[in-house]
Amino acid sequence: MKSISKELVGAASAPIILSVLSSGDSYGYEIVQKVKELTHGGIKWKEASIYPVLKKLENNGMIKSYWKVVEGQRPRKYYTLLEDGREKLQTNMQEWNLVNSVFGSLLKVKT
Repeated sequence: MKSISKELVGAASAPIILSVLSSGDSYGYEIVQKVKELTHGGIKWKEASIYPVLKKLENNGMIKSYWKVVEGQRPRKYYTLLEDGREKLQTNMQEWNLVNSVFGSLLKVKT
């Protein structure tokens, strides 16, 4: 799959992260790897690039972070989805579905 433009990835980053966290708590590197896997490499985030988005989501009350220590491993900062984040994800999904519908309708008109 061809890489997705930076502009589209930027617009989709918060909803994608919220969506990943809707499946369970996760940490930065794990989120990056899951998105890479799900998009078959179409979205190639550098781990550091998602931290500003995670911070913004946390500051807006969408997610909460906590440290988890597993014996024999270094501490990791995990993120969990809060109720406001679930609501925002639902809104984002409705918005993306509408945009997708518009594209679909416009493409049908052209053919």
